[in-house]
Amino acid sequence: MANTNAPSGLRVKSPLLSAKMYKIGAAYATALYLGDPVALDSSGNINIATAGTGNRVLGAILGFFDTDFCPLTTNYLPAATAGVHYCLVSDDPRQLYVIQEDTVGGTNYALVDLGGNSNLVAGSGGSTVSGRSSWMADSSSTPGNTAGDQIRLIEQYRSPDNAIGDYAKWVIRINNPQGAAGIVGVGI
Repeated sequence: MANTNAPSGLRVKSPLLSAKMYKIGAAYATALYLGDPVALDSSGNINIATAGTGNRVLGAILGFFDTDFCPLTTNYLPAATAGVHYCLVSDDPRQLYVIQEDTVGGTNYALVDLGGNSNLVAGSGGSTVSGRSSWMADSSSTPGNTAGDQIRLIEQYRSPDNAIGDYAKWVIRINNPQGAAGIVGVGI
């Protein structure tokens, strides 16, 4: 059976190791979704991460809150929402996540890629219905030993509806976390 193309960003694979509240700047220009990879800017505000080698990632968004730290009634933050908001971010560099690969150009990860480093790729934003991110693992970024790559492939996500091939889901760890150095080499 073919895998379903249903990206959802970086979903925490239990257990959640750590999560903290971070500020989103007033009227931030980009919509944010659950599972979006984020990074801190020089002012200490959360911004959407930038895909590609050398771009660090703090963690993934778990939820949104208003100025009084009350949960928002929507499960995403629309672009340019007035006022200051906060998001809960899974920020432990050891955290494991589940992510779908993008399968661009017919390229897919394989079991031999486990332990290799790769990158993230931004999707088309996210779903205003589910609130889920459309970020995926960049399967055309051949897993290797580049320390600046953003993610490390840990294992194939074990589920009866997940086969290696197009749109497979993988367990990953952030390899180039903000505030720490990436790992060089292949191996878990």
